[in-house]
Amino acid sequence: MRRKALPIVFLLGVLMSLACAEIVTREETVKIYSSLEEAVPRPARPLLLVFFSLDCHLCWDELFEMRHFLEKNSIPVDLVGISRDPEEELRPFLSKFAFFHPVVSDRGRALYRRFEVRLEPFRVILDRGSVLYQDDSALDFFVRRDKVKRCLVEIASQ
Repeated sequence: MRRKALPIVFLLGVLMSLACAEIVTREETVKIYSSLEEAVPRPARPLLLVFFSLDCHLCWDELFEMRHFLEKNSIPVDLVGISRDPEEELRPFLSKFAFFHPVVSDRGRALYRRFEVRLEPFRVILDRGSVLYQDDSALDFFVRRDKVKRCLVEIASQ
């Protein structure tokens, strides 16, 4: 009986090691950049920029909702998070929630000014430098979410 249990214990040890290795590997893939050009040097596909703040739970929801929507619908758009929060605060958050898309820590607010972001969450879709969609701050949050999703579906259908 003891000899039969030994291979099972060994196999469980190997599986636990692999699981731990996967966690370490995934944490290492959290990438935080200081500019959009550094995050996505030569975008091959359109970009969905989601401006968010760690202090805004609605922003978290939007960041993860957009990730889920793109993946679920196989939309050929790359997601990039944009935040004013410092890298040392962003890294644990992104690791905790397994967000492995590029994130820009826009401490100088260059992207916030460029796209006239007045509130978060805020979304912009870029294609080869041109703005295909930009949230209208005057509209209701759910109206804006619906509009960006329709634009993304349109991109996928082209």
